Amino acid sequence: MPEDNALYTYRNGKKVALYKKDDQFVARTSAENIVNLGIDQIEKVSPSAFRATVSPDKLDEVMVESRALAPTHHAYQLQETKQEFLITDRIMVTFKDKPTPEHLSAFIAKYALVIKNQYSDVDFLFQLTNQSGMNPVKMIVKINEEEPSVQIAEHDLIQRVTKYLTLPADTSYDLQWHLHTHTPSATDFDPRCSSRCEEAWQLLANFGSEDVVIGLADDGCKLDHDDFNSSGKFAGWGYFVNDILVKKTDIGADPNGMYAPGNNHGTSCAGVIAGEVDGTLTVGAAPACKLLPIKWESSDDGGLYIDDNKMMLALQYISDKVDVFSNSWGSSPEMNFSQQVVNRIRSLALIGGRRGKGIVFLWASGNENCPIQYSGTQNIPFDHGVRMQGNSLVWVGVQKSKVFSHNLVDIPGVMHIAALASTAQRSHYSNYGPGISLTAPTNNVHTYYRLAVEGKGVVTTTGDSIAAVTEDFGGTSSATPLTAGIAGLVISANPDLSALEVVSVLQSTASRDLNETPYPRTPPANFDNDTSWDISPVFPSDFQGNGHADGTWSPWFGFGRVDAFEAVKKALAIRLGGSEPVVPAVKIRSAVVNPAGNDHNKEKVTLENQSNMPVSIEGWALVDKNNRVQVLTGSIPPVSSMSIDLKTNKIILANTGGTIILKDIAGNQVHRVAYTGAQVQPGMELVF
Repeated sequence: MPEDNALYTYRNGKKVALYKKDDQFVARTSAENIVNLGIDQIEKVSPSAFRATVSPDKLDEVMVESRALAPTHHAYQLQETKQEFLITDRIMVTFKDKPTPEHLSAFIAKYALVIKNQYSDVDFLFQLTNQSGMNPVKMIVKINEEEPSVQIAEHDLIQRVTKYLTLPADTSYDLQWHLHTHTPSATDFDPRCSSRCEEAWQLLANFGSEDVVIGLADDGCKLDHDDFNSSGKFAGWGYFVNDILVKKTDIGADPNGMYAPGNNHGTSCAGVIAGEVDGTLTVGAAPACKLLPIKWESSDDGGLYIDDNKMMLALQYISDKVDVFSNSWGSSPEMNFSQQVVNRIRSLALIGGRRGKGIVFLWASGNENCPIQYSGTQNIPFDHGVRMQGNSLVWVGVQKSKVFSHNLVDIPGVMHIAALASTAQRSHYSNYGPGISLTAPTNNVHTYYRLAVEGKGVVTTTGDSIAAVTEDFGGTSSATPLTAGIAGLVISANPDLSALEVVSVLQSTASRDLNETPYPRTPPANFDNDTSWDISPVFPSDFQGNGHADGTWSPWFGFGRVDAFEAVKKALAIRLGGSEPVVPAVKIRSAVVNPAGNDHNKEKVTLENQSNMPVSIEGWALVDKNNRVQVLTGSIPPVSSMSIDLKTNKIILANTGGTIILKDIAGNQVHRVAYTGAQVQPGMELVF
């Protein structure tokens, strides 16, 4: 960075050297006013000002255009510290004595100023005008050095400061090892297991955004629990009565229907996601985010009654209300939904949700120490091999299968979460193999209840009215909502991210530094002498390079242990322009703007689906520069293109230049391209 000793101003009465950025300027206006001036990047630096980045060779030209729209000046940094020096078009002036009306009028006229505020007889805030004839830096220097009646003149400087976060004082927080690294290293705790939520909160300077909504579907949620008692904590709720989903907004809906005594699993999941920071009880991964729980009906054996119809009703309810949806339930060796459910999840992951940018779906991988996707010759156990008889566990032998199938695997936007013990080892019971996205900290238990394994339980909420807190929650049931909460933090850091981008951020920032030590095989017992059935895990632990954009992948851990701090850091970097967001699944590839011969109904736009899954564009729209709209239909196959014939009574592409915008069914911009008249050639396809 070059030094320029001639460029300086005054701060706190002292001369400070500045450096003028050669590719940035600041404008006191809305982003919409200047975004079309050939700007590469734009960043909000105050409630009313934006800093724009342009090519250095275009800076002067673009600033001239911007000045015609709004007060505009160069962007500066302090030479000594390289810290941004965000001047405005306002200056603060302190006169040595109370100026007379004549003196004040003469001063204002000399510099073409407008009085914005008067703080005392001698302290004023002035705003420069287009007639001032100099930028604020030069004016501050001139007034300080040439005006004998002025004691000091300074910039009304913008300073973007960090809020210092007060960490939770909730009574159980120190015990929540999965959120922080306060816990001392021990045989049952390896700091590599922590999700680092505390560090993420400090980076965000908050506990997540109340604008982010995390849904979950489980056995209910105790809505009046002390960890969820802030106003507006629940963005909605619903519970099933037979085939009817009773929603919060329905006439006769009863909040008491959301919880049944003894069914505490969903309340614990909700606590892991978003237990509040209020000095009471426990804390969740995203304490300030909102919740939207759905209660399934419980079965007599302690499970849940879920069918395809209920799934469709639940998906319909959350379709425009949540950013993330957590599911801590499943089945092995198979959990396959109807094609209608799969299609709906696929669509919502791309264009659904509260922001219209897709919903991040999370599923617990399961606790049976078996694959979630497998077809082969090996007979692999898929249950615990025990049954409860009376108050005792009785060995009845494991069930086995050669085929394992979960048809939500590999759907973009859907993540399956494995379990990581507090020792940074795979929890013994955790399911594994193809389809695993991430692992997250939770408890540890021997799948077949025959060996002692190290591992702490997860401390979180419970619906029990006496205890209110449990210290032994666990399973992939706990790992999944923890990851859901962290996804909420990522969206809090950068709400412009799509669901697919959130998934990529989580996967690409996950920690691969884990304990890959395998467990000993299950030993024989007098009730089970031959334990050759214990062959899991049938896949190795090592991280493999498979060419995925998010990095290496392990059959045990997926892309690694979810890391809230690194994920939030990357989301913030993308928001501030430090990295390019993930390319949208569908983009505008090309257009025929000026067809050979008569243009009538011959213009075309070609859309490209860059993902490995089909994308429905039913209800999407193309929009021209005059906001004329053509609604689209159909679906684009994986890694394919679709040409759209434009109807002149709907949309027209001007040969003199224009824009083409692709919007999804919710009206959100998916992709935007621009072209000039010079680029348009008769009969030629314009490729973007």
